[in-house]
Amino acid sequence: MQRNKLEGPVGRLMLSLCTQTTFSLFLYHVYSLTDTFFVANGVGGMASGAVGVFAPVLTLVNGISSTLGTGGGSVISRRLGEGDDSQGRRVVGCMMFVWLLCSAVITAAGLIFLDPLLDLLGCTPEIYPYAVDYGRIMLLSTVVSTGFSGIMRAQGDIGYSTIQWSGPVLINLILDPVFIYGLHIGIAGAALATLIAQLFSAANSVYYFFFRRKTPCRVALRDVRWNGPAFREMAGVGLPSFLGSLGGTLAGTLGNQVLGAVGGTAAISAFTIVSRVQSFVCTPFFGVMQGIQPMLGFDFGRRDMGRIRRIMRYAFLFALAYGLSAAVVLYFASEQVMALFNKELITQGSAALRVLCWTLAAAGLLPIVQAYLQALGQGKRVLFLSLGSVFLIRLPILLIAGTLKSMDGVWWALALSDWLIALWAVIIYKKQRGIINEKLDKK
Repeated sequence: MQRNKLEGPVGRLMLSLCTQTTFSLFLYHVYSLTDTFFVANGVGGMASGAVGVFAPVLTLVNGISSTLGTGGGSVISRRLGEGDDSQGRRVVGCMMFVWLLCSAVITAAGLIFLDPLLDLLGCTPEIYPYAVDYGRIMLLSTVVSTGFSGIMRAQGDIGYSTIQWSGPVLINLILDPVFIYGLHIGIAGAALATLIAQLFSAANSVYYFFFRRKTPCRVALRDVRWNGPAFREMAGVGLPSFLGSLGGTLAGTLGNQVLGAVGGTAAISAFTIVSRVQSFVCTPFFGVMQGIQPMLGFDFGRRDMGRIRRIMRYAFLFALAYGLSAAVVLYFASEQVMALFNKELITQGSAALRVLCWTLAAAGLLPIVQAYLQALGQGKRVLFLSLGSVFLIRLPILLIAGTLKSMDGVWWALALSDWLIALWAVIIYKKQRGIINEKLDKK
């Protein structure tokens, strides 16, 4: 008799869970892709370069949000399970306090030191005016750039969490063309559309956490304050997420500098579009990652290693089959894809896409291995995998790429780093699988 929905047939269960998570992630990537589309088409290729130059800052901001959401969600769900709503409120209040403090510091420092920040991010003279217009508004929007949807999920409110994802996407899709094509306010219009979309999410959060009676951890203004024990507990769980985002910020910053030095403004602009296309195509990999994680954790809890092996085999097979198929499609459609965004960047962008598309064949391996390690409680291994991918592979190869004289060499260097990261993930997976199996055999 099936007592838990996670006990269902592996294939059918994976299809159900992974489809749901992939759809949710598609909403976010549709926003990112269409934002780039409207900027590149309505403002120009240089403007899309400004979005790419400023991306490392947004990665850092999202990293802080993800750290608080991941850590806070974990603590809150456990406190609610223990029936300790008051401690849950203290965690929510501390989380909001830390977020307001961090966002205020980022906004103030970013606006005061905007010029040196843009230089550090690899901004070229052609991109600079667009980056200033875009960056100022995005920095001002930092405080409302998260809706804490993860905390809502942790309290069992999937509906509100979904609104936090879908609402801003729909608002941004409507306002982008209005501001860019209708009101002709350029890249500032794209930033304003994002700000207004995030204001909706922030308003929904204020209602949910401060006014909604059914919210398990409803807070008052007096609860929004520092709490040392709550912060330490949140940080202990969310630190790997923050360090991974910090590594991504460093890699993005160095990547912009390399692209600017070797290929100039056109290379940065082209890569911004290519990276958005790649992220969109990679959405199913992360949908699988989120979908299989509860399955792996449940089966590990009851020591059903046979099911775990089947889940991982199906996940790897899907990743390889889908990734290779996507790579072939993008290789032959590279010029058409770039033409959708900006015809001026077809030559540079299609050359990059024809090389980088082949990384998709292995791009699903890292998130699947991360899901495996997280589900089995191997937090230190996840951190080791994430940091090693950035500091042992990505950054050294980017430094080498900076010495090359041709953009073809840079594209192939970026592809090599992705393939090595996938190999790194598989090596860690095989080693950790052997260790876990050996421990279980001894028991």
